[in-house]
Amino acid sequence: MSDLVKFLSKILLACVLIIIVGWAVYIGVRYYHAEQVAYRWISGLAAKQAQWENKISAAGGNTLTGYATPDSPTTIDGIQGSLVGLTYDPLQKRLWAVANKPATLISLSLEGQVIGTYPLKGMSEVNGIAWMGGNRVAMVNGRRSRLVITEVPSEPQTLDVTRAFSLVLKFGESEDSNYGFDGLGYDLKRDRLYIAKEHSPRALYRISGLNNLQSPDSRGMRIENVSYWLDEIPFATDLSSVEVDPLTGRVFLLSEESQMIVQLDGDSGTGRGMLSLKPKGGKPMPHPDGVATDEAGNIYIVSEPNLFYRLRKP
Repeated sequence: MSDLVKFLSKILLACVLIIIVGWAVYIGVRYYHAEQVAYRWISGLAAKQAQWENKISAAGGNTLTGYATPDSPTTIDGIQGSLVGLTYDPLQKRLWAVANKPATLISLSLEGQVIGTYPLKGMSEVNGIAWMGGNRVAMVNGRRSRLVITEVPSEPQTLDVTRAFSLVLKFGESEDSNYGFDGLGYDLKRDRLYIAKEHSPRALYRISGLNNLQSPDSRGMRIENVSYWLDEIPFATDLSSVEVDPLTGRVFLLSEESQMIVQLDGDSGTGRGMLSLKPKGGKPMPHPDGVATDEAGNIYIVSEPNLFYRLRKP
């Protein structure tokens, strides 16, 4: 009997250890992206990131130093679905966001409060948004590779984009529609619209001349594949959003998997800065999916499940 008790005790102890290890792995993956940390070290991405940071330091310094991630994000109430994109409107001093299920355009204050909602008619899904001057915004449906540019009415209401100006983006098509275009960023001064593809593979495109395409003075539209800019930043393993600094034209790339923002020069693609979104001793952002920046240098991020972060410029 004693041998049986010892045997059962060992089985019970093994089961307890398996449960503890399994729970620890779940917590590490679910809340701390442990799998990404392990992958970065095993693949050598951590070393490549360190080399890149040393390179930009030697070239003039990291332009994204001093920002601090808030300990407690603001929860955005009063909307359905999940926020998947963000952009800044300097004329109205507000943010525009988009959410899915149902597809909705949302006006936000700079503190993350809902100002108004615009249910979208004519777009089954929306993955990114960019302010394009005046009351115009561009939105992208990554699954259908469709870009829509529309006027936003002053009062919240259903926004019908069925007949809005649109483009079907045939470049960079992927067999896996789950990893289509996932972010938009617009440079008003230079009339450049950046389009980011999340991964499999990561890609970055730039369309110039789009804002004046319907004008008699238009010189046409130019599409550039600037994905080679990403060759030096393999440590940013996905592109969940893209934004452009309204003053300098520098490009912000948000990586959800790597929990960071990388800043590149808008003309050459040269690295300018990097900002880690991992708070020391705290949990990473659950799923950062949209980034915006204003003329004062503040950075705004929306993260699932509808969390709002504001990172103030030092």
